[in-house]
Amino acid sequence: MRSLAKTKPTLSDVLNNETSYPYSLDDFATFLDQTFCLENLEFYLAVKRYRYYASNYFNSNNSATSLLMSDITDIPEVPEDYYFDDVSLRGDTPAHMEFLKQKLVDIITTFILPNSPKEINILSVTRDDLLTNVFQYNNYHPSILDPVRNQVYELMQASSFNQFLLEAGNTELRMSSEESEGVDSDYSSSSSSGVNFRGITRSTNKNNRTKQTFGAGLKQKYRKLIKTTSSKINGNN
Repeated sequence: MRSLAKTKPTLSDVLNNETSYPYSLDDFATFLDQTFCLENLEFYLAVKRYRYYASNYFNSNNSATSLLMSDITDIPEVPEDYYFDDVSLRGDTPAHMEFLKQKLVDIITTFILPNSPKEINILSVTRDDLLTNVFQYNNYHPSILDPVRNQVYELMQASSFNQFLLEAGNTELRMSSEESEGVDSDYSSSSSSGVNFRGITRSTNKNNRTKQTFGAGLKQKYRKLIKTTSSKINGNN
């Protein structure tokens, strides 16, 4: 984890799950949820998941359009559930391709189409280009999502991230102040007994602090939405 004592994390650090409380990915998700911008992060993470699935498809099936793992370096920590969704399909080209199509359709029906459940704010020309690639040219390569992903990244950077850093910084200052006061209190109370408890409060707080789990609540909500969306799509086929 990046040390936050001297420098603040970048948006990429947070999105890559390389930061800890109060700058963690879950902290950022909570902030966006409170400011009604959570769909931007959920879309960004959905694209990251799709890029992982696509790398499995293109690599395991030796497609002429090869997508190397080096092309998805923005996935330094892949949650365990990524590994199992498509593991049984690798090497089965038709079934794996249908799986990939379904995942991309899920993204489009959830975030891209006008009036979709979690429609993101992107340029109409960007939306049209993506829909044309998928439904006219049957292009499922993850690179077609890059213009949308880049716009969403810039939107989070410009509209949300600086305010998030400010609030997280205030939390960090309060934590530091409380820990310092706790250490001083323990040191003073131990002076009469001759036992030095200096530092116990800080270490105890650190050990008892609940570890932030990446997107636990978000993944549960997302799975439910995907299940509903997939049922609707399959019902129309």
